[in-house]
Amino acid sequence: MKSIQGVVLATLIAAPMAGFAQDEAVVEGESAVQWERNVSLGATYREGNTKKSLFTMNLKGDRFSEDFDLINSLYAEYGKTGTPGTPKAQTEGQVRGQSEYRHKFGDSKFFAGAYLVGLHDAIKNIRFRGKLGPSIGYYFIDTDEMKLDATFGLNYVYERTRTSEDTSGEYRAALNYLWKMTERSSYYLNLEYNANMEEVDTDNNGLLVTGLRSQVYETLSMFIEVRDEYDNLPDAGVAEHNDTTVLAGLSYDF
Repeated sequence: MKSIQGVVLATLIAAPMAGFAQDEAVVEGESAVQWERNVSLGATYREGNTKKSLFTMNLKGDRFSEDFDLINSLYAEYGKTGTPGTPKAQTEGQVRGQSEYRHKFGDSKFFAGAYLVGLHDAIKNIRFRGKLGPSIGYYFIDTDEMKLDATFGLNYVYERTRTSEDTSGEYRAALNYLWKMTERSSYYLNLEYNANMEEVDTDNNGLLVTGLRSQVYETLSMFIEVRDEYDNLPDAGVAEHNDTTVLAGLSYDF
């Protein structure tokens, strides 16, 4: 898995050099505090040789200011799959809550803070996985139109499955990119890589979320999103290392 670590680290180092440079500007009269809140709902249904339904919800609430940033999200999905004449079985079932506090150091683009996440995944037999730890990061770009940052941190991890309970330490690296292409459309990319401190090469996982949002009305937008979860050591009964979901739906800003 050294190649995976190399790719992630190379991405974190090379991304800010890939032509994202942009001048910062402060517009007089605008508030120094910016709130972004929205809820996104998506659904997929298939009927025929295979019956499949998937419903998703993603609630976000972010606060950006000159002193600190607060980034929160709550994602949930539920789905069933079956064949004609047989009952559908649950094939998706996840709830993931995440919160990150970032304290900025004056005019410096460095920040430090804390990271907290809680996860329940019925399909992977994870009753609860909690992570908490300090982090340090750097804003390569921090404007209203574009944000690019990298974060490194250490986490304490508690995990409880149907058959076991365990605690461990974890390294975490993340890259976040947001580009408001126009007044009505935006693109986002979030990459996260985690590795067990004692088994970095063999026990690691990652999350990729990328998508496009396009405003169709004042507070209503359409979105398409790809989520890819990677686990180098999937739990018993889970065959695939990657779990990829393509979502489309509506998002409401409030």
